[in-house]
Amino acid sequence: MNKIKKLIKDNSNVLVFDVDGVLALLEWGEHNHYGLLDNEWYKACEEGLNAYTEKAVSTKMQNFLKNKDMSKVYVITTIGSHNEGEFKREYVNKYYSIPKENVYYVKDNEQKTKRLFDIKENYPYLKDYQIIMVEDNVGILNDIMEKTDFSTVHISSFLDI
Repeated sequence: MNKIKKLIKDNSNVLVFDVDGVLALLEWGEHNHYGLLDNEWYKACEEGLNAYTEKAVSTKMQNFLKNKDMSKVYVITTIGSHNEGEFKREYVNKYYSIPKENVYYVKDNEQKTKRLFDIKENYPYLKDYQIIMVEDNVGILNDIMEKTDFSTVHISSFLDI
């Protein structure tokens, strides 16, 4: 039997979240998930466009996180510019109370797996499976699953929680 829901509800575990599509709703285009292509998005963020506002908040995820020990909640997010990273750091702190020091940026998705090992160093007493990555990108989840013993959770597991 799958233990994903039990793992994410257990307050002794460490939760690590992606931002886009997980803690931020992807509803930025008029009829699409994004209004810009990636390169346009990165440039707009660098020029000061901050789409990480209250409009992007998932109330379901806020409710899930409101009673968690936030010292054990992290973010690993891929960014295209420094501004985008800072926007995301402020966003998850303001709307989810995730400590700013628990937010990690990476330049490409492959680095997410490596950053999980950095987080694990803070919890030598936990078993690897107690470090849990919540992500919407199956490629990233597969990379973590293939290279580590950390737990992986697709955001869809939260649909009926």
